[in-house]
Amino acid sequence: MIKKYPRTMMAIHWITLIAVATAYITSGNPLKDPQLGTIHLLSGGTVFVLFCLRCIAFLLLHKDFPKNEIINKLQNFLFKTVKVLLYALLMIVPVSGYLALSSIADSYSLLGQNVYVIESLYGDFYLGDIHQVLGNVFVSLVGFHACAALFHHFFLKDNVLKSMI
Repeated sequence: MIKKYPRTMMAIHWITLIAVATAYITSGNPLKDPQLGTIHLLSGGTVFVLFCLRCIAFLLLHKDFPKNEIINKLQNFLFKTVKVLLYALLMIVPVSGYLALSSIADSYSLLGQNVYVIESLYGDFYLGDIHQVLGNVFVSLVGFHACAALFHHFFLKDNVLKSMI
């Protein structure tokens, strides 16, 4: 029998993927295209909320996670490094997006509600490039993570991928 991740973690994992993909597809200056900007900000905010929920779920459920065999030191290093980077970027990319918005807008309306922006950041410097680079690094890591899962499934023939489905 395949030991799976708790359903809560699986749901957070896959909903996060959808939110990240949506944020990536709708990226750009939210002031130039308000409709795409709204979708981008909502999906980025969703990523941040899901990150917080993921951390809580991890603390409560990590004892129920499947124990996957580590083949060698390189695999162990890659697993730990990518995991730390993914978790860090799940927090840093949405926060950098909020700071980027604050650097280009002295006010912003999202679904008819004013979004609090940090006024002291407005106009001094543009943080959007940093947010974009971090987002691209994050999406690249997500791709590496997906390739690793497929490698496990098709070449190592273990249950790493099946444990999250």
